[in-house]
Formats: sequence, structure tokens, C-alpha cells
Amino acid sequence: MSYERSLTFNLRVRGLSEVEIAEALDEVRAHEAATGAPPQEEFGTAEEYAKQFPKKKRRTRGQTITTISTALAGAYVLLAVILMLVFRVDIRDFVGPVTLQPAAGLVLVGLLAGFLTDYFQPVQRSSAARSAVR
Repeated sequence: MSYERSLTFNLRVRGLSEVEIAEALDEVRAHEAATGAPPQEEFGTAEEYAKQFPKKKRRTRGQTITTISTALAGAYVLLAVILMLVFRVDIRDFVGPVTLQPAAGLVLVGLLAGFLTDYFQPVQRSSAARSAVR
């Protein structure tokens, strides 16, 4: 895992905006370009450096995906219970012997998709980096 990717992921987990993350990465890149030394020497590990930034309450795209998949799993369980109690329809006739397996699968897929989204989503460039490119 590259230092930048690890730092980006850890800053997203702390709730920083994409602009703030881009600015932190610009600082790391500038230091690396100026000194030629790896960022670990100046900033420490990506996890340690990310801890210097304040935690914020901000929902990442990955957290949103995880929340939606968990809500859908809850809706499936609720539907299964309503079908069984009100309409006397046993959902196991359609999904197999384990009633909660589809819900558990949905939660697991949502967790994995949310993690991978936050981990692999490229960081946006800061406004300073965009103007320097022009």
C-alpha cells in the first residue's frame, strides 16, 4: 500500500473533506520533492500523521453505501416477518432453509463495497494544485 493511498484512506476515516485531504497530500508531495526523503521520515506512518488532524462528523461515500445496504437488509428481514405473520407466507420457500442468509450477505457485500469505495476512490486535487497545473 502506498503512503499516499494509506494517508488518504485514514484521513477519509477521520472525516476530512476531499479538499482538506488534497491539501494534506500536496504538503506531503511538496516535502518529498524538496527533500527527496520518503514521507515516513518527516511525517511518520500514514496512520500517525492522520491522527494529527481533528476528527470530524462527515459521512464518506463508503459509509453511505454500507448504511444503505444495512437498511436494505433490515427491510428484507421486516418483509420476511410481515409476510410470515400477516400473509402466512414462509420466505424459506423462496430463499432456502436459512431465512437471514440473504440479509447477512447484503450486509457483508455492503461493508466490502463501502471499504473498497473509500480505499480506492482517487482524491480530488486541491485548488492550489489545479491552478499550478494551468
